Amino acid sequence: MQKVVWDMDPGVDDALALILALKSPEVQVLGITTVAGNAPVETTSANARRVLECLNEGSIPVAMGAANPLNHPLEDALSYHGPDGLGNCGLPSPKLKLYSAKAWDFLSRLVLDAPGELTLVATGPLTNVAYAFELHPELPELLAGLVLMGGAYGLTPYGKGNQTPFAEFNIWQDPEAAHMVFNSGADIFAVGLDVSMDPAACLNSQQLEQIKTKNTLAAHLVAQLVEYEVKYHGCCRMHDPLALATLLDVSLLDFTSARVEVVKGNGWDRGVTRILPSDSSQLIQVASAVDGPRFLKLFLSRILED
Repeated sequence: MQKVVWDMDPGVDDALALILALKSPEVQVLGITTVAGNAPVETTSANARRVLECLNEGSIPVAMGAANPLNHPLEDALSYHGPDGLGNCGLPSPKLKLYSAKAWDFLSRLVLDAPGELTLVATGPLTNVAYAFELHPELPELLAGLVLMGGAYGLTPYGKGNQTPFAEFNIWQDPEAAHMVFNSGADIFAVGLDVSMDPAACLNSQQLEQIKTKNTLAAHLVAQLVEYEVKYHGCCRMHDPLALATLLDVSLLDFTSARVEVVKGNGWDRGVTRILPSDSSQLIQVASAVDGPRFLKLFLSRILED
């Protein structure tokens, strides 16, 4: 079992990834930190707790983090994820209290107390992670690994932007934070749009009907989330669940070792993740292919389990 601390901005796909994690014996989520991204940080913080409460997992602490990117105003994605950030799924306001510490302090403390034992999963903009790494420069090397959802690398026909024609949303939202994290020395596995936009890894209406046949808390919530995506976007893209899948079965994905430049600033190419010729600089592992049908089979088997 891999011990995980998770930085997220739920978001429909973050919620699906969290449910998958809670139903998977390979990972143990020790704590969650929330960041502004898909929704303002107050909403992402409430949504993480709403999902935990729905699945009776209220013992997992949630610490709220950055309300804005380092150098830019927030531009959320509520127009995509619905006004509540969770596809209008109707979950009640959370009763769980937020953890008292700031996200970056909570994240840092977990890692410092268990050096080499924790994997950081980051499925939102990397603002909190950048703050933590700035406060504790030794932190990247104390992680067992860093798995992130972010980037569009041009390694497949699907590796194009979804925020601009060139940039993926999480990296575009806070490119300065992404630049810091990508150059931190952490052992990084980056799962980007090259694989998450592959139609073979997308849940469709037939699979939604399969999920609806199961009368469990997890399946009911997943069905609501997926139904919103299928209704408004044609299918349910599994961006964040695919990042988590790296920890469940790494053979589902192929990775290419690459040197990556993140374009900072606010020009037309803001947030572009550009693969450069390799040299002695930090190399990260970038997802370059996915076995979509096998991934969806794994996801459905976990969600449909009692």
